[in-house]
Amino acid sequence: MSTNPKDYLTSLNDFEKLIAKNDDILDASIRNQTRIEGFCSAKEAHTHLSALQEEGRTLKIGVIGRVKAGKSSLINALLFDGKEVLPKAATPMTAALTSIGYSEKFCAEVHFFSQEDVELLKHKAREFDQEVSRLIQKYRDDHKARVEQSKRPIPPLDEASLEKKAIREIGEDGVLASAADLIKRMQRSGVNVADLGVSRVLEAESHEELIRELNEYVGASGRLMPFTREMTIGIKNDALKGIEVVDTPGVNDPVKSREQRTYERLKDCNAAFMVSPAGQFLSQQDFELADRLSSREGTQEIYIVASQADTQLHGSIRKDAKGDFHQALSKLHQTLVGQAYSALSGLENEVLTRIRSEPSERLIVTSGICETLLNDGGQSEDITAAHTLKLLKSSYGDYFTHHDDLMTNLRVLSAREKLQAAVDTVKSKKSEIINQQARHFIEAQVSTLHKIKDQTLTALAARHKEVSTGDVAELEKDLERLKSASANGIVAANNEFMDQADEVKLKLPVELERVIQRAIDTVDEKSETASGQESETYQAEKSGGFSWLARKTGLGGYEQRTRTYDTLRPLTVRRALEGFARLMHAGMKDCATQSLLRWRSSLISGISRQLRESMGDDCVDINRLQAVCRAVVTKLVDLPLVDVPELPAELAKTRKLTGSAVDDYLEAAQAYASSLEKRGFEFISTVKETVDAITKRNIGEELLADLIKEAESLQHMVENKTLTLEKISRLEAAIRKSL
Repeated sequence: MSTNPKDYLTSLNDFEKLIAKNDDILDASIRNQTRIEGFCSAKEAHTHLSALQEEGRTLKIGVIGRVKAGKSSLINALLFDGKEVLPKAATPMTAALTSIGYSEKFCAEVHFFSQEDVELLKHKAREFDQEVSRLIQKYRDDHKARVEQSKRPIPPLDEASLEKKAIREIGEDGVLASAADLIKRMQRSGVNVADLGVSRVLEAESHEELIRELNEYVGASGRLMPFTREMTIGIKNDALKGIEVVDTPGVNDPVKSREQRTYERLKDCNAAFMVSPAGQFLSQQDFELADRLSSREGTQEIYIVASQADTQLHGSIRKDAKGDFHQALSKLHQTLVGQAYSALSGLENEVLTRIRSEPSERLIVTSGICETLLNDGGQSEDITAAHTLKLLKSSYGDYFTHHDDLMTNLRVLSAREKLQAAVDTVKSKKSEIINQQARHFIEAQVSTLHKIKDQTLTALAARHKEVSTGDVAELEKDLERLKSASANGIVAANNEFMDQADEVKLKLPVELERVIQRAIDTVDEKSETASGQESETYQAEKSGGFSWLARKTGLGGYEQRTRTYDTLRPLTVRRALEGFARLMHAGMKDCATQSLLRWRSSLISGISRQLRESMGDDCVDINRLQAVCRAVVTKLVDLPLVDVPELPAELAKTRKLTGSAVDDYLEAAQAYASSLEKRGFEFISTVKETVDAITKRNIGEELLADLIKEAESLQHMVENKTLTLEKISRLEAAIRKSL
């Protein structure tokens, strides 16, 4: 039968009070019982359970999708009954990372780019300008060469189109082009980033007022929009209670800090909705965005939302369904399920491969524009909405003509109920997981507490016997012998301690260095096995005037060429790096702690032996000696966790890389591995400093002082035998009653 957390905390708190109240009759062997590894005090247990409870209160939902995929419509459908609530950004690259949650007042916190972020953007903008200039010059040089080689007239170069051609070649939505766009907007704003500070807090009386204020920071024409990195919005809306939605920018974010922050936020999400337009379902960009998700860090559920479904219900699907709306929607769902199953084949992303086992249940077909029509009562002044409704009435007149039928089928297309059901499912599963974690924690702690109580009762029985049979005169003689021999004992204990400490100082750093080297070797090995090469044949233009003429007349002018390029399976490298990071964060501490625990055991044995040899068995009670020694030495083992940097977002990839992307990835992987290695060696330095600090303590003096204190305590209890035995009996009875 499971124990109620509140009952357990009460029981533990009562036990701690009982022990504290009777501290004067306890010895080191009894106090050691409560210092078991992994056992929490009442305060620690309450903190841990409160943290679990707090984590369980808020369901974090990530929304990812490429530009104009319908993310805003999804968020509006999930939270705001389809109404538009957020300002729209000017371009995909000016979209801020946005978190939306419940608040008792309408508020927002806006975070700006740092001066370092802006300098990085300027650098990339300069790269963009240089690359555009280089390509334009290349086009001119190529044209000049053709003119010189050709015996026939070559049409003049269209100078006006060269810049557009260069930008297309670089990539209009690429990192460099995005950086250049942001810098231009910053310059036009006339704002100095240094004057903005780190962040600003906005408060408003209503939702509408808040949105008007936010337009200045994230709206298409907002003056501060180019400088906004991230914002957290609080809205007084019951639909947001217990939910936090993380709306992400698209891929190719030119600002590294925002890309990293986006990756870190998505890792913490319990669920994710990947929005992909039904007409261009599951593109390369969708998978690049999904690479930010990882079940290892927290993403428990993922759904694919096929948006803009209304655009796909006409043409062949309508014809095959013979005008039956529900059959057409079912056929579209089946088609998209097949596309999803095919697209997800061979993926190494563990979050997405989970969908492949049940694609039908994980796919939600929806239409944001139908959600808008639904909220407008089946009619809208919006041109796009009106056109959508016109097409639906034309293709499925029986289903969208009469008002009741219209509203019913708009609701079906909006998929509002399915989206909400998905959220409820995730919320229920999360609650189950949190409750299970709490149950497992309580069960382990209850079991340990029972053992502690049993062992305490055994130790108290021994204490009872020791006091009842103790003789004051003999104890006084023992105490005098102990004090007179303590000088020899201090020297012997310190000698043994220093001999063992010197050995630890020599061996432990070497052992930890081997751990780091094995991790580095693993990353190198995985990088090598993940690398490869592939070849492809492509069609290239032949040089010369005849070839140019042949191309113009459609008679050839091309030749087949073969090129070889590098490939990389990044997930293999990513997993090795994540393992390296985990090893640096906790593994190094565990390794060092285990080594120090072995030392502790050896130290207790060695010091006990040395004290008995130097002071004689008459001066030392072996059981008391070992208990005191354990209590003193236990304090020596206390090492911090290693603070390691997060995996960079640029390394959070799973799909095969080719060409220059391979070198970029491996270079970033090497830089991250080097930073982990550096943290590892910093930890080794900490271990050395810890051991050095330990060796400066007078362990022998601490031990003998505690031994004398224990002996004096026992003498005092025997002098007050009747009172002490009554107190021990009451404590035993109280502990037995609590079992």
